[in-house]
Amino acid sequence: MGMPTPVLRSPRSLAHAELGLPRFPSLLLVAMLCTTLLPARAAAPRAPSNSTATRPLRSHHGLVELVVQIPPAHEQASPRWSIRYRERELFSACRLGLRPAGGPDLLAGATLVRETRRSVDESVPMPFGKTAQVRARFRELRLSFASPGARAVDVVLRCYDDAVAFRYEVIGDATEAPLILQDETTSFRVAGDPIAYAQYLAHHHTSHEHEVQTQPYSGLRTNVLLDLPLTFAWPDGTCAAITEAALRRYAGMALSRHTGAPDQDELVCRLTPRPDGTKVIRPLPVHTPWRVVLLGDRPGGLLESGTLFALNEPTALPDLSWIKPGKITFHWWNGDVFDGQPGAPILSFEMAARYIDFCARHGIAAHSLTSTETTTTPWYHQSKPGVEPGPDTDVTRPRPGFELERIRAYAASKGVRLWTWVHQGALRGRVEEAFAAFEKMGWSGMMVDFFDHDDQETVEFAESILEAAARHRILIHLHGVWKPTGLERTYPNLMNHEGALNLEYLKWSDRCTPSHDLLMAFTRLVAGPMDYHLGGFRAVPRSEFTPRNVAPQILGTRAHMLAMYVCFDNPMPMVADFPTAYEGQPGFDFLSRLPTWWDETRVLDAEIGEYLLTARRRGSTWYLGALSANTARTLDVPLRFLGRGRYEAELWQDGPDTARHPNSLEVLPSREVRARDRLRVPVSRDGGFVAVFTPRDFALTTPTVVETSCGECQFGMPGAGCDLALRVSGRAYFVDGVHLDSLGDAHAADGLCNAVRHARVTGEVRAGRFHASTFELLPER
Repeated sequence: MGMPTPVLRSPRSLAHAELGLPRFPSLLLVAMLCTTLLPARAAAPRAPSNSTATRPLRSHHGLVELVVQIPPAHEQASPRWSIRYRERELFSACRLGLRPAGGPDLLAGATLVRETRRSVDESVPMPFGKTAQVRARFRELRLSFASPGARAVDVVLRCYDDAVAFRYEVIGDATEAPLILQDETTSFRVAGDPIAYAQYLAHHHTSHEHEVQTQPYSGLRTNVLLDLPLTFAWPDGTCAAITEAALRRYAGMALSRHTGAPDQDELVCRLTPRPDGTKVIRPLPVHTPWRVVLLGDRPGGLLESGTLFALNEPTALPDLSWIKPGKITFHWWNGDVFDGQPGAPILSFEMAARYIDFCARHGIAAHSLTSTETTTTPWYHQSKPGVEPGPDTDVTRPRPGFELERIRAYAASKGVRLWTWVHQGALRGRVEEAFAAFEKMGWSGMMVDFFDHDDQETVEFAESILEAAARHRILIHLHGVWKPTGLERTYPNLMNHEGALNLEYLKWSDRCTPSHDLLMAFTRLVAGPMDYHLGGFRAVPRSEFTPRNVAPQILGTRAHMLAMYVCFDNPMPMVADFPTAYEGQPGFDFLSRLPTWWDETRVLDAEIGEYLLTARRRGSTWYLGALSANTARTLDVPLRFLGRGRYEAELWQDGPDTARHPNSLEVLPSREVRARDRLRVPVSRDGGFVAVFTPRDFALTTPTVVETSCGECQFGMPGAGCDLALRVSGRAYFVDGVHLDSLGDAHAADGLCNAVRHARVTGEVRAGRFHASTFELLPER
């Protein structure tokens, strides 16, 4: 199991004397750096030198320093780079390079012919993620290299305050011969002996679902594949994670540790090969993905970063209004049942209607219809049992007896969208045809599964799916797939990636433990949204756990499960258990009202593999989630993140006897708090807690679109009749100033006693009720 995880909490700087390193930079370099960091587009060519030249680059606040070393051309050596973060060297003398088939490395012995610097400070919108805006503030250095008889290459390097990123741009145009890449010789040489959190890959054909191994860097196995992100933690609390961004038309990257002489211990890039053994074949010009080192003075800094997202290209989609994330059912996980027992066929109209009614009652955006029970076989035409496509597989035709059109009409009448699943192999050769058919069928989104490879062809195929899905207004989850690389900026219809050993494994093993959840949070989750098959409401003690397909059990407390919805980025999470496992159960009220994307995220405290405390804001309401593993503890939470004003705090925490009854949940009476207050919450072993902080009084002064319905019928609010209510920032309020009966027949199919609608409103909350100034009921699409 590796060495114990160090406690990683507060950042602390090491004095230069402790590091034994000279202070950088000298006065001369300061003057040079201040000059060259002006946003100039070009610099004069530099004459070749007989000595190694250095090119420094610092982030905006000087937290990160990148230095590139350029050897003399006659040495036939490649440039190297080093990173210092908060005055500490973390990576040193790492290699840069690309080796084409049948030729030498493009950067070995190359001459620097030009350098360009610029500074950028911009705000990047993130429509459905951890924050509403990403601050993309970096300084960039472009180094242009040339070699006799070889292709010209630019190396573009960026310094952010929380990351270093670089990529290669091979110069040329489509009239020239394509680039055939045999290897990328990029490497990472780690300073010191930090704790590594690694996932080993047996080979390049993988679903990327593995356990995390915790061990010192010096204990990492050599000459085997290491998945990304690969996270490191040094004893002083400094953390780093190596990964990649903007993976497009290129092979996915893993790493492998190579050792030799003491100065040759390094992690080398391992691109997934094509069938012929080459890595990439591309027409010119070629821009590689960004190679990224995320940096933080505490573990939570890695999770707060939006740099991977910002490194991707902006979306070309002109209209995002059709993209509506939210929670989804997923009957495959619970064993294709409604109440834990065998019933009507899962794809029947009878069963679908019961699930759709459940979704409508609790604000669950979509119901999934994926496959048959017993032998899992897709919803589309396929005579071969099982999920693998057969000779007659046809995704454009529903299977016999599947009344999709009738189900779709019923779902539309309830304001619930339909979601589905498809094997990627069934889309091969007919992507556009398939998605045109899916749009006509009424699917709003789907999981595309079983990629199990990240060679160049598979990466390009996945992007073609996203392109076609966007044209036909369909949301996408990618499963059995590599880590995310921020591509959801370019394709906002990309809701999620899997690429993690997750709670589906509890159907056949006990490998997805609470400790594993906490390790996933600081490895795979660092890369971006993570689909995790959330929502199991039947926790059992470890000694009683038995893997099973129908009504699977989970490990960890009920509060631990609820907290994963807050702590894990996931704009379209599953509510994967069967409906009767939820209704009337403690904690489902929290789950029903929880948003799935955020305006702001703060990681308040964390220790890798042990606990994670995350605060998220949507509108004016804050949501707090705490995950814990391995031991009971008390978490002390300052509420400074709340800002000014009074808030009503609601808290769901582990019950007093979770060792025997892990579903026990204690719901504390609401109380008033302010930013100066603190919470001290006892957390059970493998437990957690969640909390909601709602402003006591607030106003909607500009027209705001909210959910509206009958408070008693649809929002589950206490009352003696049928009264108009609205839901804002996850909380429902009865409405004063507008009457339910003034908005049409409340008991019609689309009436507010039978459906959740949308309204554009202004007004204010006073004493727990919404006093409407304006109220416009909107037509449903």
